Amino acid sequence: MKKDCKLIGTLPSLHDDKGIDLMLSSKEIDEVRFNSGVNELLTVREIIQKLKILEEWYKKKIWLDLKGRQLRVNAWADPFYEAVELNHEIEIEYPAKIIFRGGNASNIVHTLRNKIVLDRPPERAVGKGQSVNILAKSLEIKGYLTEHDKELITLSKLYGLNNYMASFVENNSDLEEIYNLNQEAQIIAKIESVKGLDFIRSLGIHLMAARDDLYIETGQKIAMLKYLKEIIQKDKDAICASRIFHSLNTGYNVSLADYEDLELMYSYGYRNFMLGDEIRGPKLVKALDAWRSFVNE
Repeated sequence: MKKDCKLIGTLPSLHDDKGIDLMLSSKEIDEVRFNSGVNELLTVREIIQKLKILEEWYKKKIWLDLKGRQLRVNAWADPFYEAVELNHEIEIEYPAKIIFRGGNASNIVHTLRNKIVLDRPPERAVGKGQSVNILAKSLEIKGYLTEHDKELITLSKLYGLNNYMASFVENNSDLEEIYNLNQEAQIIAKIESVKGLDFIRSLGIHLMAARDDLYIETGQKIAMLKYLKEIIQKDKDAICASRIFHSLNTGYNVSLADYEDLELMYSYGYRNFMLGDEIRGPKLVKALDAWRSFVNE
């Protein structure tokens, strides 16, 4: 029995009442995350109001996921004809490449503030809101909180929603930007880059091992296992996120590799795990069944 484990879910669309109830009414789900990068076609105030109602009705803590310096595509683009527009201005030293979700990559040949030109387009369309990674000889992302992040924090403070998961935290000033807007903020710093790893070596904060981005940003090498150990050693309550029950994205059943992944992370010391955006509906039912097997084994 693994009675000391906690599972965090990621809410489906706020328009999916059945999916929300399935997740928040589950005994296995202890807390939930709201992905602010999803376009709900609602105002920020409407989003916060609905989240507050859900938190009070189901009595489960809701974390607001702030995008910070996570790079995302600002608008649909056909890279044959258009520069790709990002949500942050960047400065890079070449060579540099951009990695899209799914692993497609293109070399960056020119940048101007928040726009980039590619040597060849990716295999699939460049969609608005899509998160990307840039690997370069050096990379500087200008600013931390987005305007959307700032509005979320300001309004959530008014409604007493003070729990935030902050993406790509790399220095003290990132945290200070959040505290300046909400002095009651409870923050989990998502570690997703080499700079983030350097930062946690000198400071004690609540952490998340956001494995997808961290693996890409650190070169997709076996050293990733060392970084995962370092994060849990720095914060015994760190959250292990990304790729939990990853096989459900391509198949109907949870794979042996998924169980092995959970056991390995548990052996490292992780006790808090978070499901990704894709684990919802029928996938969530499968995942929760597998989670019960894991914690009861």
